[in-house]
Amino acid sequence: MTKVSTITACYNSGRYLKGFLDNIKSQTHKDLEIVLDHNEPTDEEIMLVEEYNKNYDNIFHIQVEGVDPLGISWNRCIEFSSGDYLCIWNVDDLRTPDSIEVMAKTLDENPDVDFVYGNYHIVPQFGLTQGQCVDETGREDELTTGMILGPFFMFRKSFLKITGVFDEQFSCCNDYDLAMRFARCGKGMHIPNILGYYLNEGLGQSTRLDSVQPLERTVIELRYNIRVLEPHLVSQTNEYDVDNIIVDDVKTLAKKFI
Repeated sequence: MTKVSTITACYNSGRYLKGFLDNIKSQTHKDLEIVLDHNEPTDEEIMLVEEYNKNYDNIFHIQVEGVDPLGISWNRCIEFSSGDYLCIWNVDDLRTPDSIEVMAKTLDENPDVDFVYGNYHIVPQFGLTQGQCVDETGREDELTTGMILGPFFMFRKSFLKITGVFDEQFSCCNDYDLAMRFARCGKGMHIPNILGYYLNEGLGQSTRLDSVQPLERTVIELRYNIRVLEPHLVSQTNEYDVDNIIVDDVKTLAKKFI
């Protein structure tokens, strides 16, 4: 059984944390490490994680003073991970019990595949298991232009030697940027299973009315020569380095973390 580590950033997520921990318990893949980058944890949140670890002891709990941007938190998770396979697991997203197992098994059985992804439901309330179904079947040709990977994908840690990791310039489109590099540098495989339930309450960074998501998406479209959806935003991209991946003052990510 191949060890899997999650990339999990957490901030102000107390209302989801118990459900997240219960969801970990339900996973059928047992060689699982949760790397939890916990920004400004409350005493109650720390207690929940410590109580969980008394019985299961598979959470690597990083407690951070202050609040770091998402890319920095996710890269820190990679730095401390020990699994051969990695996947993002947001605290407010729930997975089907066999989600991790199915993805890990697919990578085990297909050594030429670098990353896997599947289908999921978008739900308006935490804990729901029915919602808008997103079926990515037959969309392989769109991997280089859109976020077809969705929120539930897994990849070989060694693949980051080729792609690099998360660009810390971004505050909410870090996964989209990495997905564009994945699609250009390696081979993916779609799994025709429902892998999880993506929460969209309209409260997250990428869904707030004042979100920088459209601007960050425009930067990524320019970077990878994708059709720009909102051309009027191009003039506002000067604060970003479109050409270079910024990680810890432009240090080579692969050398640092892999």
